[in-house]
Formats: sequence, C-alpha cells, structure tokens
Amino acid sequence: MVSTNTICFEGICRIYRNAVVNHVRLTLKERYPDDWNVRISNLFSKEWEQIKVAAETRRNTGELAGQLEDEAELLGVNHFYNLFERFFDDLFPDASNMSDTDRRQKRQAVLEWSRNIKNLRDPVLGHPAETDVGKEDAARMLDSARRILESFDPDATARVAELWKSVVSVDGGISGEVVQEQRQLESSTLPSRETVAPRFVGRRAELEELKRWLNDPYSRVWLLAGDGGKGKTAIAYEFAESILREPPQDLEIIIWLSAKSRRFESGQAIDIEAPNFEDLSSALDWVLRAYGSPDFEGKDLLEKEDECRNYLAQLPALIVLDDVDTLEGNELESVMSYFLYRAQTAKSKILLTSRRVPMGMQHTQIKGFGLASQEGINFVSTRIEMYGLEASQFPRAVTNSVLEACDGSPLFIQDLLRLCKVGETPVSAINKWKSEGGEAARRYALEREFEMLPLPAKKVLLTCALYEGPASFPEVRVAAGISDKDCYDAIQELQNLFLVPKPQLIEDVPRFSLNVNTRKLVIDVLGNSDIATRIRSSIGAITGQVEVTHALRQRVGQYIRQAVTLVKLDDHANAERTLLQASDLYPENPDLLGMLGWVYKTWKPRPRYTDARAQFTRASDLKGAKSETYCHWSDMERTQSEWSSAAVAAEKGLEIVGSSEELSFRAGLARSQLAKDLYQQVQYGRAIQEASTAEAHLRTALLDPDEVGYGKYQFQRRVHRATVINYEHLVRLYETQQDRGRENHFLRLLARSLDRWRNEHPDDSYALSERQRLINWFPLLESHLK
Repeated sequence: MVSTNTICFEGICRIYRNAVVNHVRLTLKERYPDDWNVRISNLFSKEWEQIKVAAETRRNTGELAGQLEDEAELLGVNHFYNLFERFFDDLFPDASNMSDTDRRQKRQAVLEWSRNIKNLRDPVLGHPAETDVGKEDAARMLDSARRILESFDPDATARVAELWKSVVSVDGGISGEVVQEQRQLESSTLPSRETVAPRFVGRRAELEELKRWLNDPYSRVWLLAGDGGKGKTAIAYEFAESILREPPQDLEIIIWLSAKSRRFESGQAIDIEAPNFEDLSSALDWVLRAYGSPDFEGKDLLEKEDECRNYLAQLPALIVLDDVDTLEGNELESVMSYFLYRAQTAKSKILLTSRRVPMGMQHTQIKGFGLASQEGINFVSTRIEMYGLEASQFPRAVTNSVLEACDGSPLFIQDLLRLCKVGETPVSAINKWKSEGGEAARRYALEREFEMLPLPAKKVLLTCALYEGPASFPEVRVAAGISDKDCYDAIQELQNLFLVPKPQLIEDVPRFSLNVNTRKLVIDVLGNSDIATRIRSSIGAITGQVEVTHALRQRVGQYIRQAVTLVKLDDHANAERTLLQASDLYPENPDLLGMLGWVYKTWKPRPRYTDARAQFTRASDLKGAKSETYCHWSDMERTQSEWSSAAVAAEKGLEIVGSSEELSFRAGLARSQLAKDLYQQVQYGRAIQEASTAEAHLRTALLDPDEVGYGKYQFQRRVHRATVINYEHLVRLYETQQDRGRENHFLRLLARSLDRWRNEHPDDSYALSERQRLINWFPLLESHLK
C-alpha cells in the first residue's frame, strides 16, 4: 500500500506546486509583461536570497525538476499564500464577476486553503520515513489543494482529487476509549428553555416518578396537577428535555402543545399570544405538523384523528399537553376524550398539566417547595444570584420566611424577590407580600421596576411582551420607535434586570422572547397604558413582514419534519426528494441543507458521506444556526476517524451557534483523539497543542454539579471520561518531553478529575476501572488522589 507521505508528496509538491507556478508565470507575464518577475521578488525582498538557496535544495530532493527557468521556479508551496493575497484579482479572475460579498468570501476561502497547506506541509518532507502523515491531515491538505486548483487547472484538479480519494478510502478504526455516542431524537417541538423554565432546580422526586411512568409499558397517560405558579409546566419541560437528550429506544419524537392563551395563573383573564391549540382540530393540526404530514389542512376531523393514530402507532411520541384545562366546555371534553382514550397506542405517551384532576386519572400533585427543604433553599439561592441581590441579606431564616410567604411557589418566590430589587429589604418585602396579598405585591414590584426604567427600556419591554412570538432586533426597534443605540442600551439594561432573556437564534436571526410568566405580568400591569396602545399600533403596521417570516419558518419546518418521519420509516429516497423540492422553493436555506446532510449521513443501506459532508459544509458557509447540524457533521467525521474534520465541524458550530455543551464536548473529544494519533506518530509538539485545545473545550462542556439538569446526567459522565483520558494524554506527552513540572501539573489535574468523576457519579463503573488503570500506569498518581 502506498503511504500517505508518498501520496502527499505527489499531490502537493509536484502536481499542486507545479500547476500554481505555471499559472503564476503565465498570468503575471500577461498582466505585467515588463516587470512581472520583479513584482514577485519584491514580494519576498527580505528573504529572496534564502529562497534561491531553498529552491536549489528542493531540486536536490526531487521536489522541483528541470532547469531554473525564471523567478517563478524559485517559489515553493509555502510562498503561495503571499502570492494569492497580493495578486488575488489577477490569479482568480472568476471572482471578478461575483458580488463584492461573494468575492470577499472567495478570497478568504482561497487564503484559508492556502494556509492549511502551508501549515500542514512541513511533515510531508520533514516527517520520518517510517511514520506516515496522519490520514486526516493528508486529506485536508489534498482537499485544500484541489479547491484552489479548480479555479484555473481542471487537469491538475482531477489528479489531486484522485489522490484525495485514495487517502479517504483507507480503512480506519474508531477509538473505543470513550463511551459510545448516545442516541438522540431528531425531532421535537419543545419551545425555548428560557421562555418556560430557566435555571431549573430540584424536583427530583417528581421527575423520577415521571421516569417510572415512561418506563411502565401499561401506563399511557399521566397528569401533573396543581395550583397556578407551582411549577407544573417547568417540571413537564424539564422531563421532556431530559427525554430528548436520552430517549428510550421506542420513542421517536416529542410534541409539545400549550393551551395557554388568555388565562393568568390566579384566574384573572388577560390577552396574550395565541396558543398552540384551542380545540381538538387545532391540536391535531399541531401533531400532524410535528410529524411533517403534508396537506393535512384540507382534511376533516375524522381524517385527522385517523392519521394521528397511524403516526403515533408507527413513530411513538411523547405528547405534552400543557395547561389543558384552559380549554372549556366541549373543546376540553373532545381534547381529553381523544388523547386519553382514542389516541392511545402501544408505545406513545401522553403527559398533561392541569389545575383539575379528572376522576380516577393517574397523576402527580405538584406542590410548592417545602418549608426549609433543600430544593426550596437552592431555588431561592439561584434567584438571588440571577437578580443580583446580596446573598448575605438572605440567611437561612429569611429564606425560609420567603418560602413560607409564597407557599413554596416558584413563580411567587421570583416576584417577591423583585420587590427586593426595587429597594425593599427582604423582611419588608415579605411583610408587604403577606399584608397586601401575593397578586398585589407582584403588581407593585413590576410597577416600581417599570417606573425606574428609562423610556426606551419601557418601550422595549412592552414590545417584547406584546409581540406575537419572538421578535428580532429590527422588529423591536421599529415597533418601539427608537434608535439602534437606544435599543441596544435598553436590551442590555433589561437583561441585567433579568426581564429580557438572551436572544434565541431563529432562522439565523437573534430574536427576543420574554419568559411566559414575565410576559403575562407585563401585559396585565401595563397592557392598557398609552405606551402599550402606541406600540400595538406600530406592531400592526409591520405584522405583514412578521407573518411572512413566521410562514417561512413554519413551512421549512414542515418539510424538515416530513423528511425526519420518512427517514424513521427507512424511506431515505423520499426524504431526499422532499428536501430537494423544498430547496427549489427556498434556495440556500441552511436548515434544509443541514437536514439533507443528516439524511445522507443516515442513508441505507450505506451512508452517503461525501454528499452529507457537502451539505453540512454548505449549511455552515451560510451560517446555519442549528446546533444539530454541527453535531451530526462532527459525529459523522468521527465515525470515519477524521478527527481534525470532526473538531472543525464542532468548532464551526460553536463559532456560529455560540455556547453549547454538546458541541464543546465533540470538539474536545475529537481534538483529544487527534492528540493520541499524533502521539503515536511521534509528533509530540502538535500532540500537545491538540490536547491543550481539547482540555479547553472539555472544561467548557463540563458543568458544575448544581447546573447538571435531570437530562444531562449521562452526558456529564461522558464528558468526565473524555476529560480524564485527555489528561492522561498530556501526562504521557510531557513525560516523553522530560518536562517534570508540566508532567506533575497535569498529573494533579488528572487526579482531581478522577476524584470529581467518582464523587459525582459513584455508580459509574468506568470511574472506578479508569482510576485503577491509571494508578497502575502512574504510581505517583495515587498520592494526589483523595
């Protein structure tokens, strides 16, 4: 078998180098006939003499052949970056017909490809003969060369492409050091966490009961019952999200439907955004839309019922019907009758939240946090921190008084603490809450807070509350009628007060959406003000644009859900056809492209990895903001042992999407596996760099114990194991370098990680076996362990 060293030498040092030199010579001679050679030498004036010596050396090695023809023959691969940067318009004339934006992107891409080759090329000639260039580095170099050559030399492009295929076709195993990647659902309609349950705390008993219900094959329906503000919706959301992360094998989709419409928790009617459903027909529409069912809107009720039952039987779902008792009369009766009885299938599950309990129905009674309970104390502590209050003002006795005054209600606890934000001491806020009643105190807190805000912030808060659905920055600014600067400043101030959460990326646009309870209270208290009346008029003037945006998002989402359903039924060809048809209607939509990549990745009987990679890359180029796209892309590259590509995919996702524990874990895992390969290839310097980068990623992915939600427990275990293995790499690397200081440093970090892993996951057998294995390898480790 031909080594990757030999392949890279042929592709980079001969084909690519010679093709670029010929292109530079012909192009610059034509463009600058009088001084083209001087322009080249001036570009490298400080090192031109050394370049001449280096060129002679390359002739001796065989990299360059023939006699020295002119100055162009003196150039090596490492000089091409400077040439492309200086003479881009001359050397890549196809870019002249592009728009300014596309031209800049093309130039940036060419320079990046050239930099890849320049950075990775050194091992090609300097690598020990007995050790090959890593497969991922070879593929990356050849792919970069191919992309550059496409602009001016089709023959050289084809030759390099063949060499690239010969590299990627080499079989490679997958490291078994880290626990196998866990199955994840590909579809759900869960809303944003920040609009439902930010910083969820506790409720272990309730979540465990729901988990037991989910695993009970004979129980189909469960109810979370309790008064308003006790946390029914937050518990349902936390449970649904935990299932989304770690689903059972027989569950395919999570469908969230909320009937919240005009009802306040205490029963006072207010007018807010439209619910997901208001009767059985609209509920069925939502379910069918979640499955991606086409053309359901023209069907009658009986047809929708039958189609829903078929989907629920073939692709079992967890359906959450939130706040179902908001419905009344016949609407409530028909919804309950269908989902409790007629919709039941062998494996689908129905979870409801309601203030009332139908007779004989299995349910969990949701109460407030108990007085002096650890969960209640923890909840109060998180809200004190969120609101920027002084923790020293809330000793245990005061915290218990807060729990008692609010009857342990999470909603009321938050609003009582708002009184402290507007100047009340904890004791006076508790007394005011008791004397005036919770509802009056809630209104007082918000009214005081609102009075203290500058006018632009008042307008932004009301706009976010009155907008139907998440609103983008331009939509907020226009509806509020303020300048860009005032809008930026207002949003920053409202975020500091925890009134407006950080934006969510929807259709690649940051959009702002208030927490459900904050939205209701703002409208209840301020909805009839003169400012609110003017903002409603402004929103009405721009509603057409919002509807178009909403319709586009809904339609694209429907195609995606339909494709997911088809893949689950092993009909990949029709899933591909569905997404291609959607792409004709909505060209260059990154969400569609990312999903098409996933379809190719999961294609049966054999995955279409090349097609998948092309779609994932294009979605990334278009700044697709779905983290799932980058997770799927990175996972696919890992299955091919393409550690560099897997890391790059995850890191691109982090760059575009932002903070993500899942992407940080994938980036760290891939960098760590690449470090191991480099260590085995005796490339210690690069291995240390990769392992150090992996450490930073894994540190980001590893959450503090009190931040580990119910659904992140197993994920946290995988991060712990990857972190320990990466520190092992670093200890071994510095041991080979005889750097005792750094070796001992990472040995201590390794010990600390092993201790934390065992303490947080005492039931994890890997935590114990890895601990003993590493003690055997590194006897000094035991002295650092607790």
